[in-house]
Amino acid sequence: MANLVLSRDLFGKPIRQRRPKYEAALERLDRITLVERAARVRWLAQKIPHNILMAMPFETMTVLQEAKSSFISGQFVATIVLASAFVEHWFTSNLNNLGFNKEANQGLAAAIVCARKNDLAPSFLLDMADNLRKIRNPFAHLKSFDHEFNPSRRARKMGAHPYELLERDAQNSIILIYAIGIHTFKQR
Repeated sequence: MANLVLSRDLFGKPIRQRRPKYEAALERLDRITLVERAARVRWLAQKIPHNILMAMPFETMTVLQEAKSSFISGQFVATIVLASAFVEHWFTSNLNNLGFNKEANQGLAAAIVCARKNDLAPSFLLDMADNLRKIRNPFAHLKSFDHEFNPSRRARKMGAHPYELLERDAQNSIILIYAIGIHTFKQR
């Protein structure tokens, strides 16, 4: 498959063109990362219920799908940022449905405060959402090394490699997506 026939010359002889180097590089990368990606798919299959059906807008569904794809591919920062976006979509939607329009449009921190103040969701979910928000912030808004949620600082403090910490954070963010997906805010 290294050579592909694209067309023929004036004498009808096939003109062969080599496969671009980037295709071979992508194929090599696929082979190298296959075991790790498969392990993340297995992890998802073990942790995430298969029968969850969540109705949501196209944008929210796309954020969810891309968060899962990013996680499988090992793009943990993208997973964290996309999971945070999903959580914010979910909070905004639920708060708007309950008439908290002002709070719904003030960002995730304000939405969490409103939900907590009005006892709209289980506190463990609100804690997880707030933690995700804090973990996401250094990626969305550059923070100094001494910032409490700077990933390098957190990894050093925990005695972990930053990449391992990011993978754990990404796992927790995926768990949160599905945990909130099966909960709706309590009606007032």
